[in-house]
Amino acid sequence: MDINLRFFSRLSQWVTNVIAPNSSLKSESDDAQQGLISLKTIASQYPQGQLQPSLPQRPFYSTEYFISRQSQSEQMLEVINLWRHHHGEVSAIVAPAGAGLSAFLGHMPTLLQQIRDDSENKPTPQAKALPDKWLIMSFYQAPLSALEAIIYVCHCFNISPPNTITDSSITETIYAINQQQPQLIIIDDLHKLMLRMMGNNQALVTFATIIMETRKHHCWILGCEKYAWQRLSAQYQITHFIKHVITIDYFNASDLAILQTRQLVDLGLISTDYLEPIDNGVNEHAKKAPVSDDKKEAVNPYHDQLKQLYTISQGHPKLAALLLQYSLSHQNEISSAEHHKTDICKINASALQLCQDNDLFSLAEIYVHGGLKVEQHAHIFAQTIEQSSLQLSYLARHGFVIAQYSQQDFAEHFYFITPTLTKIIANHLVNNNKLFN
Repeated sequence: MDINLRFFSRLSQWVTNVIAPNSSLKSESDDAQQGLISLKTIASQYPQGQLQPSLPQRPFYSTEYFISRQSQSEQMLEVINLWRHHHGEVSAIVAPAGAGLSAFLGHMPTLLQQIRDDSENKPTPQAKALPDKWLIMSFYQAPLSALEAIIYVCHCFNISPPNTITDSSITETIYAINQQQPQLIIIDDLHKLMLRMMGNNQALVTFATIIMETRKHHCWILGCEKYAWQRLSAQYQITHFIKHVITIDYFNASDLAILQTRQLVDLGLISTDYLEPIDNGVNEHAKKAPVSDDKKEAVNPYHDQLKQLYTISQGHPKLAALLLQYSLSHQNEISSAEHHKTDICKINASALQLCQDNDLFSLAEIYVHGGLKVEQHAHIFAQTIEQSSLQLSYLARHGFVIAQYSQQDFAEHFYFITPTLTKIIANHLVNNNKLFN
């Protein structure tokens, strides 16, 4: 009889957790009284929703609260101008999860408007006209065949895909795309195209071929998570066909303070006098409004808390926002020598230390893919659906991942790491040699 010891070990852990008496389990209040917040509590703050559709169109982002990435914006402007001057190449923007990559991609139409304004002031006859159309897409489900890849790309241009895959049908698709009006096509979550399942490698090759053969006519910009990009580079040599790579990191202390000050204003805790003018990066010649002497002397009453938020979150904006709101709402439970002063909860990540190697490998795959279904996890780790279901349930029960459940089939349950936990878990995986560094 073939006995899978790892499976029964996980089953034993699952049974132990289910029948454990409630009195032996630490509560959220216990952590709060020690000035801590657990990973499970952080994960539980994520709003539950339905499974993501296959081909959602992303919204554009308002520039009102956009924190300018001046260096990256200038690089992006250069990329678009190179394309306009007939030097079009595929570009990628790479950032760790939760660092604001999608917000930056959603800011592209504003950058286009800046180029349009500059072009009207200084017209260049030899340059292409700016695209009248732009589209932000994210492939939540990786294509598992060349035909699916073509269908996804044709969706970007609202053209009919071929019924079958042949050399001529791919050629005809490329020709049809190049007959369309020039567009700016932004594909977010590039790591969704790298799922290690049968047929996906050919799907990735087909997708890459199409964008390479249309890059002179259409402006392609791809967004990818940092560690997924490193794996794509090592396993798929993606850098062979992507010319420009722009990197984004988490916010520095100053920019994070601007974001969190806005949150304090929205919560009604401080006045708008403490807000700094937002530099949205639209006009590089614009200067911030002068600050009055009264405001220069005024010190944000939450100055110390903003410093704590940066130290604890390491510049992760969503994590910082959650920590601030959670800490404010649990002040009565937090023990402190200075009760008059607001304390920021620290993160209790001790549960990660209990993970076995197979747990960490699962978390690494979930992280780089942006989430996995039970059946996908089973395929990657060459195990049964039932084994994967138990392992993923174990990770969810400890707050490392959360699930979006399918009503029809438990193999379709989708597990992912919440945006607020990405940096914490990625750092642990890197320190344990489970992610490229």
